[in-house]
Amino acid sequence: MVKFKKQLSFTTKEIALISIFSSLWIVSQIYLGPVISQITHVHGVIQRLMGWLLMLTLAQLSEGFGRVSAMSAIAAWATRIVRRSASLYTITVGIGYTLGGVAFDLLFFLPIINKFKGKTRKAYLLFASILSGVIAIIPYLLYKLYFLGFYGFIAWIPVYIPSAATSLILSFLGTLIGLYITPQIKVLSIGKEYTKNR
Repeated sequence: MVKFKKQLSFTTKEIALISIFSSLWIVSQIYLGPVISQITHVHGVIQRLMGWLLMLTLAQLSEGFGRVSAMSAIAAWATRIVRRSASLYTITVGIGYTLGGVAFDLLFFLPIINKFKGKTRKAYLLFASILSGVIAIIPYLLYKLYFLGFYGFIAWIPVYIPSAATSLILSFLGTLIGLYITPQIKVLSIGKEYTKNR
């Protein structure tokens, strides 16, 4: 219980990191998102790539569960509010990214991760990015099921599969990039105390 309460007590540094990373996610999505989508013809490139990169980075720099969840919730809802009018669709997408962040947060801070070192740890974190990415898609799928009905949803699945696969690949790539840059960020943050297993 004491450990749990300690995890819920955010330090000043962690609050600052949540604010900075949320802002980076929001600004990049608002200003870079449309440009990248026009160039690549793929929706959500920045949202996924930047989002999962920032989730991993924040998790590496923080001390417990809750920080990544807070950042993803702030970024998801702020982006929806700024860029779109309130609708069931935007609410559904916001819920999806929030749940994706919570899932990544939980998977990162599960006690089992302490048993993993080196390549095994990296493989686990990449798995966590895919699983949390899948969870982020579920509310949107339920939204489609609700409006299309069962048979319409089944007929629509082949159209959505490439989009869903792209989203998962982008989440994976965001985490993969994070695995290479967060060690340098953490060294700058805490100096020589950094250990390779993080």
